[in-house]
Amino acid sequence: MAVQLPIKFLRWNYFSRREVIKALLKGEYEKDINLFFLESTRHNPALCTASVKPDGTIYVNAKIVGVGYVLKEAYLQEAIEALTRHLEFGDKIFLEAATEKERKEAIKRYRREGMLLLLRYIYLDYEEAMRRVDFTKLATIELALDKPHSSKHTWSMLQKNKLACLLFYRPPNTSFELHGSIEIHKRGPHHRFVNLVHESYHYSPPKRRDLNRPVYIFKVEEVYDNSPTMEGFGRRIA
Repeated sequence: MAVQLPIKFLRWNYFSRREVIKALLKGEYEKDINLFFLESTRHNPALCTASVKPDGTIYVNAKIVGVGYVLKEAYLQEAIEALTRHLEFGDKIFLEAATEKERKEAIKRYRREGMLLLLRYIYLDYEEAMRRVDFTKLATIELALDKPHSSKHTWSMLQKNKLACLLFYRPPNTSFELHGSIEIHKRGPHHRFVNLVHESYHYSPPKRRDLNRPVYIFKVEEVYDNSPTMEGFGRRIA
């Protein structure tokens, strides 16, 4: 049964991202890139999966993924349309960029506009976030299927077992463990939305957008505070 992400986790993981985006827009991390790397741990948990092998033994796997938030269905289409226009804007300015300098300026402009859209549609203040964001879910994209050299362990395991865990860790002493189940979306509004959010900053040229990039929607069922504090050490908080 899905549960709402608790405010303790959201304060650390969701609302802080709004401040990170604002800092990026102001160029603050140019002064301290190591702080940016530390802040990125909010976005990059380990996705842990497991499945039973034919001989009955358990095979486990973990990989670092980029995880984001999804909107409630009533607000998806508006965001999809805005993010689609942004991607089309990117196609236009990159096509017009003839020199390396122009291409660098284009990607800088594209990313800035993309971050402004994230602040407008996804990473919101408290009242709007509670109204628009579905805090029972997290999302990530499977980026390995088009790579011949990839083991594709996560994809293979999820065909057999949809239960999974997300493990967040921010040095030196913040950690959360989320348990839940994964839905695989190969098309539809969630697939489109999550891919567009990814493209809003990590622009891909048109010929690379037809790659097989399923979306994993992680439905939260349990949340634990694993931080080494009196309130943590594996205490269940949702």
